[in-house]
Amino acid sequence: MTRTTWLIFAFFLTFFAIDGSAAVQAAERPNIVVIISDDSGYNEFSLNGSEHFATPRIDSIARDGVRFTEGYTSGTVCSPTRAGLLTGRYQNRFGHEFNIPPVYSETNGLPLTETTIADVMQEAGYRTIALGKWHLGYAPAFHPLSRGFSDYHGFLQGARSYFPLEKPTVLNRLLRDREPIPETFEYMTDELGRAAAAYIAETNDRPFFMYLAFNATHGPNDATEADLAAVADGPGNRTHKAMTHALDRAVGVVLDALDEHHKRDNTLVVFLNDNGGVRGHDNTPLTGFKGSTWEGGIRVPFAVRWPARIPAGQVFTNPVISLDIFPTAMAAAGVEDTPGKPLDGVDLLPWLTTPREDRPHQTLFWKNGSRWAVRDGDLKLVVSNSSSQGRARGRKQPQQAAELERGLFEIPRDPGEQHDLATERASDVARLTEMYEAWKKDFPETPWGPNNR
Repeated sequence: MTRTTWLIFAFFLTFFAIDGSAAVQAAERPNIVVIISDDSGYNEFSLNGSEHFATPRIDSIARDGVRFTEGYTSGTVCSPTRAGLLTGRYQNRFGHEFNIPPVYSETNGLPLTETTIADVMQEAGYRTIALGKWHLGYAPAFHPLSRGFSDYHGFLQGARSYFPLEKPTVLNRLLRDREPIPETFEYMTDELGRAAAAYIAETNDRPFFMYLAFNATHGPNDATEADLAAVADGPGNRTHKAMTHALDRAVGVVLDALDEHHKRDNTLVVFLNDNGGVRGHDNTPLTGFKGSTWEGGIRVPFAVRWPARIPAGQVFTNPVISLDIFPTAMAAAGVEDTPGKPLDGVDLLPWLTTPREDRPHQTLFWKNGSRWAVRDGDLKLVVSNSSSQGRARGRKQPQQAAELERGLFEIPRDPGEQHDLATERASDVARLTEMYEAWKKDFPETPWGPNNR
């Protein structure tokens, strides 16, 4: 071998050794799958002990990892929660307090000044995939492909039929990336599970971040005859049960794809609902519904698994919030800094991988117009317009529809918020009120008004 030939050989040997090392390092970074359901009731998952809604595939995420008994979302309705989850910041900080109205707008959407988790993960070399309901703006500048995602399969509006539409609109049509595609599917929930599995099967060259936003079980109440026949009669709304049955099946399709393609152990999977169940769904034992700052409007089913890192069978009883998903995903991927603004969420991995006595959060906040709440430690102060929050579970409603109802409760001893401590602990009411006022003092107004669709 001549000297020149040897040098060339040595160069390529070194190059492929370095490149191979980089490939191994990339392969060791976990895939991340965030699955979010829509408007389901807290007690409509066997994960949370429901006897009438069977969700074995969703339950398996908790069984193989962690179930959070006090998992919260940052919003009380759909779009704000999604804005908070994808930015890791209280959405109120950037004026995304209410649902985006279902009309095309060049200005209404997740502000372009905000950095998304997809932006960060894509910069880190991940393939970034969004599926399902978007609800963060309809103009091209707000499209998922403009907000850090490399792939999209879903629809932009906050709700649509689960069945194919003969004449879909620009807002609710099914898109592949930016282009509308024929609606040849049978049922939207199954279509999203199938598409997610297909992305998992074809992504082998690099790790992926997947945001799978089901519209199940948001209205309209559409269910297939087969799913209606599959669920038992008895307590619980049969259509809700059938829609939940389909949701659980679709989650199972995703989990099976991870198994089939040998990605199970090194994939961080998160499951949660986007807010409390809408009126008519079962939020037992919680008070309130979607749109409220009672527990029934903000506490949700929440579970995480990562078999390679997180011990199975854990039950985590301290509060966590959907804002934590962003920094937890960053830490899992080995990303130390975000180029965006400071995050409100916390990396949960230190608590999930090693026993600790302290809490991820001492204080959490919620705000939806005049409805707001603060939780500091185990104390929660909630203020609401009772006529619009739909408070349930036997608490007497004020006579005046516009009257604000205020209560102080010790959570988790009183998750149903039935034992008001406000009168006897007036100093705590004042303290938590002051904390809330300080938290919200610089928030901008939302460009669009309240909209619960």
